[in-house]
Amino acid sequence: MDSSYAVSINKAINTQEVAVKEKHARNILILSLCKGAHTFWAAVNRLPLSSNAVLCWKFCHVFHKLLRDGHPNVIKDSMRNKADLTDMSRMWGHLSEGYGKLCSIYLKLIITKMEFHIKVSCYDCNVAL
Repeated sequence: MDSSYAVSINKAINTQEVAVKEKHARNILILSLCKGAHTFWAAVNRLPLSSNAVLCWKFCHVFHKLLRDGHPNVIKDSMRNKADLTDMSRMWGHLSEGYGKLCSIYLKLIITKMEFHIKVSCYDCNVAL
């Protein structure tokens, strides 16, 4: 895995309750255009997303940007992780405090978006209706 890609992912998706820096999100987007989503998922699968709600929320935010503005193959590359996202949404849905419920809802939105764009491939991911 490219070290600059891993550094950008680790700096963007962390446990600090501050906004994701745009430069790190932009680096992830640019590198995904070159390398696809496989490298993104290789780095993200090492993060403890199920143990920290802030980390999960930041992952959702960055992944949503990647789906919206990244390479068109990001959705296809990410569908193999749909079951993990569904399980994580279910797990966070059981928590009523903090970011837990928000993470659950955001993950459901992302899964629905992925399913829609797989089913109806004539729309770009960044289309606003």
